[in-house]
Amino acid sequence: MAASPNILVILTDQHSPHVAGFAGDDVVRTRALDTLAERSVCFDAAYCQSPLCVPSRMSMLAGLYPHRCSGWDNSSVLSAEHATLPGWLSQRGYVTAAVGKMHFRGPEQMHGLQHRPYGDLVESRFPAQQPDPPATADGRWNRHEVGRFPFAGPTHIPQSMLIDSVVTRESLAWLLDHAASEPARPWLFVASYSRPHFPLTAPRRYIDRYAAADVHLPELPEGYPEDLHRHDRFIVEDFRLAAFSDDERRRGLAAYCASVNYVDDCIGDLLAALTSAGLLDNTLVIYTSDHGEMGGQHGLWWKRTYYEASSRVPLLISGPGICAGRRESTPVELVDLFPTCCEWCGVDPPAGLDGESLMPLLTGRPDQRRKRSARSELLGGRPETRFRMVRDERWKAVDFPDAPPRLFDLHSDPGERQDLAQSPPTAAAFDDALRVVRQGGDWDALEARRRADRQRMGEHRRISNGAVQYRLPDGSLLEADAHLYPPP
Repeated sequence: MAASPNILVILTDQHSPHVAGFAGDDVVRTRALDTLAERSVCFDAAYCQSPLCVPSRMSMLAGLYPHRCSGWDNSSVLSAEHATLPGWLSQRGYVTAAVGKMHFRGPEQMHGLQHRPYGDLVESRFPAQQPDPPATADGRWNRHEVGRFPFAGPTHIPQSMLIDSVVTRESLAWLLDHAASEPARPWLFVASYSRPHFPLTAPRRYIDRYAAADVHLPELPEGYPEDLHRHDRFIVEDFRLAAFSDDERRRGLAAYCASVNYVDDCIGDLLAALTSAGLLDNTLVIYTSDHGEMGGQHGLWWKRTYYEASSRVPLLISGPGICAGRRESTPVELVDLFPTCCEWCGVDPPAGLDGESLMPLLTGRPDQRRKRSARSELLGGRPETRFRMVRDERWKAVDFPDAPPRLFDLHSDPGERQDLAQSPPTAAAFDDALRVVRQGGDWDALEARRRADRQRMGEHRRISNGAVQYRLPDGSLLEADAHLYPPP
């Protein structure tokens, strides 16, 4: 066993905080995560800092809010000026590695990681979601005007070749090899899965299970879509959501549940093997996702919004000395993971992080936690999708560049159905919340910074690292899926 404790981060992509057994979902099967929740602190109010893949991952990795690390949109590049959690720990004796989808943009593909034996390592035609069926690698699978629903169903890729199956195998191989060669050296390892991010496909037995299950679509809001808030209405129009039938949407939701079930089984295989090998005895285990999935709530799908299903994420943390089976309602953030891991490892975090260690909440000392609110923001892409949100233990306030702000009482209205912004019960509290969420600058100043960053990044932002590769011992790369996707 390593003298210093280890860290295992299990990361999925686009996992709604509601779609799990431990979160109260009685349809989807998440036996591995439910078992992990029994020995974890389960955070019921954990938020990503941006409900979009790249800025969320940049923010989590650097421990900074997106507007502080130039996390504007999916073309953003993380600058080397920012310390990262793996880089910080690797300088302090840890070996750091990741397997799977990291979604880094630009030529730098390590950001402090010392090893990446499998993942989205070089520029590619498509991001690492494995277009499915393979014929959709021409881009159809990711086009808004086509939508995701037409491709929902059984995968056309052999299960042994699916990214999520390979992530489990390659993660286990690397960790077992490390334990055999350097048993005394502590590690930070990230097992990063692609699902349940679209395409909404899974092995047939999972699809059949939920096709036959009692999967209900959420009710549409009254006056849908014409009477929606401007931000919400744009999402409906951008993804042509009103053009799809209830049957198509229901099939999409069933396929999403199947994808959650499948990746949960992959995670279960990883955890079972690591437990059997004794590699989790001295290890902090973190499960989370980069953002959520609307899944039809409020009539919306996918992400890019402030609602709970999109901006909130599942977060489970377990390890020696952690309060097993405890549920925590205090709002927390993914930027909190950087200082949390530093405290767990006994090292000081870098100055200036936006997060605060979760160790007081993990060890039953909640009175030592200062921060009582969480933020999420989307500052790039189309102006219609941009927002800034803050929530405390009761209220959620949302600010937009070109639309009225919104206010929700999450105690009395957890479904976020009633906008109280026009007549807030506590006007002073609403004003205070808006002041907090606007601390990063006004919208004009943010836009000026975004434009400056785009110019500074230049052509680097155009590099879309995607289709997966293996990194061989000599450093060369071997395409993992070339036989699935022939050259255009």
